[in-house]
Amino acid sequence: MAAKAPKRSFPWITDLDITHRGLFTTGSEREENSLAAVQAAVEAGYAVEIDVRATVDNIVVVFHDATLERLTEGKGSVDQWGFQQLKKYTVGKTGLPMPSLADVLDLVDGRVPIFIEIKSPEHDDIQKVCAGVRHCFEGYAGPVAVMSFDPRIVRWFRQYMPKYARGLVVGREMLLNWKARLMWPFVLRKTKPDFIACDINLMPNSACERWRKTGKPLLTWTVRTDMQEKVGREHADALIFEAPAVIGDQS
Repeated sequence: MAAKAPKRSFPWITDLDITHRGLFTTGSEREENSLAAVQAAVEAGYAVEIDVRATVDNIVVVFHDATLERLTEGKGSVDQWGFQQLKKYTVGKTGLPMPSLADVLDLVDGRVPIFIEIKSPEHDDIQKVCAGVRHCFEGYAGPVAVMSFDPRIVRWFRQYMPKYARGLVVGREMLLNWKARLMWPFVLRKTKPDFIACDINLMPNSACERWRKTGKPLLTWTVRTDMQEKVGREHADALIFEAPAVIGDQS
């Protein structure tokens, strides 16, 4: 008889509330996904959620948008630039270029959990960014999870990096589109996520309630108000938040 696979357990997933893109303040040196925002989250004792993408030369950078325009003086898609070329553009008022994933891992150094949202590449080839994240994980011993809206990415980590916690991010497309709702059980079987992260504006809902009854963690994003926090506390196991939710007014 074949041995059963060991039960997956990542209790740290819900130990702390999670700062969305770090503990950031727009228009300051603690801009979203910056090293300063990550450091502030760590010092405050919160987990950290960040967004990552791959450059044309396969470096994984911490940056939310597909393009440079909103937060830098550069133009075009992030994945059309090399990492050294991107360094000439500073992010917001940080005075620094976008950090690499390796930079963030070095900074956190296992002190708090890191939740890495992997963005789907514009060219639709997930191999480069997934393999790049895997390379960054080499030698890192702290609690770290990957998560994505893209089921292909979650499935990739199930197949090639099964020891790491993996989560499926769900929003309007998944829960309000009838075709996507029909595919939901199939997606769960193929990806076998360790947690789900659901849009707070869709909470509560029957799909997430059924998921939570399985005993697996449910996170919710992005909690920004007292009302959203109240809903999140009742219907989820941990919050992905931005101030003033959770920590109050920071001004």
